[in-house]
Amino acid sequence: MEEENKKIKIIKTLVILIVLLVTVIGISVAYFSAQSNSNTQTIKTGKLSITYNDGTNNLKVDNIVPIYDKDMQTKANRITFNAYNEGTMTGYMDISIEDIVIPEELESLEFKWAIYETDENYTDLKSKVNNGNFRNIENDKQLLANNIKIEPKERKYYNLYIWIRETDLNQDEMKDKTFSGKIVIRGNQEEGQMLLSEKIKEDNDPIKEDKPDFSTTATGDEGLIKDIDEDGDTYYFRGAVENNYVKINGLTWATSDGDYHSEGEEMLWRIVRINGDNTIRLIADGSIRNSAFNEVNDDEKYSGYTYDNTAPNKQNGESSTIKKYLDNWYSENMMDYDKYIAHTRFCNDTTVASIDEDESRINYGSYDRIEKGQPSFECGNTTKNYGGEYDLKVGLITADEVAFAGGKDLLTSNESFYLYGKSDGFCTISPSQFSMGAGTFYIDDDGKINNYDSNNVMGTRLVINLKSDILYTSGNGTKLNPYTVGK
Repeated sequence: MEEENKKIKIIKTLVILIVLLVTVIGISVAYFSAQSNSNTQTIKTGKLSITYNDGTNNLKVDNIVPIYDKDMQTKANRITFNAYNEGTMTGYMDISIEDIVIPEELESLEFKWAIYETDENYTDLKSKVNNGNFRNIENDKQLLANNIKIEPKERKYYNLYIWIRETDLNQDEMKDKTFSGKIVIRGNQEEGQMLLSEKIKEDNDPIKEDKPDFSTTATGDEGLIKDIDEDGDTYYFRGAVENNYVKINGLTWATSDGDYHSEGEEMLWRIVRINGDNTIRLIADGSIRNSAFNEVNDDEKYSGYTYDNTAPNKQNGESSTIKKYLDNWYSENMMDYDKYIAHTRFCNDTTVASIDEDESRINYGSYDRIEKGQPSFECGNTTKNYGGEYDLKVGLITADEVAFAGGKDLLTSNESFYLYGKSDGFCTISPSQFSMGAGTFYIDDDGKINNYDSNNVMGTRLVINLKSDILYTSGNGTKLNPYTVGK
């Protein structure tokens, strides 16, 4: 027993205003095997103690391969620690990984982390605190958890998991790479700023968890609803909501559209959802201009956001007309605000749902889901050399997301949900079908999810995603008092 106890180092850090626990970790990914060694530094003053388990629970695992998210608990790298409030006052903690050294190949949506509160044996997970990926690291730091409340004489136990998500595609570019950093825990006796994503959830409590009836439109305010996407729990607004407005301080419309906004007017956005990695998806509350999805559509490849790709799901082909325009618009108008914007998943789903017997028509995945009233936040792995899943800073909304928001199908209008109006209809990123020409889903001027030829000129409401570590500063999400990003 003595020998076993020697394997575990316990470090207590006492802090009044700020606690700093630094645990240096190194993960080397070599042919998908990993190794880590931990060292520690401590600063001692105060009443909050942190215990880091550096022994049999050390992050040291051999022969790692990419794993499916469902196998995280049993196959991912794991590091464990606990916090105890020895004082008589409530405390608050932030947890991050800092001084990160990471190669470009691991700055990926598929290199993931998740932190859970657990039991004293680190075996039974109580609740997920937060999760994300290492795609949007800023200043060599990744925030893991923010403003965690810890009561007097309370001890909290945590598991941190780090893994590579299996995609069923070639991931050789992640071989022979090394990731390193240090876990930093800071504590305070006063409550700090809340993450914007948490404020949105707090303002919309109670959050609904039951799936709505997608066979009908959402004409009333159905609030914030929980579902899942490829990265975890996602929370989306549905119906005639009036508290999902955001402004990025200082950002104005670059041009007038003649009907809904003027050049120089403050640019507002609507929150579509909090993504599974805690980034926040926004759609412009108006069109930046009209554009065709692709100027030609006489080949099925023109359903692609890019086409003539050299490999499925790779954004290395020819850009569509609308992608070129969005990328240029972002470069010309958003670079002063780029620090707030995350690289996130965009889905141009070119998976084939069905082909007519005479092969005259291809129905894509979104067409099948919209027709059946079964929208999804997940993106299928296409076998086509056009379209797929993209890692971008700017893009378009999916037809599925419009259905979640309250739209329905080609026959049913909805002039009440929050995506209606502000433009004379607008294009989605979702291909519908190919029949004598490439087709794209489009939100009609009366709120229907409609099917148009891709070379038709349509409104363009761009979509961006706020980074997961954006803090709440002001606002309640209403049009007169929107959530505000930036000073």
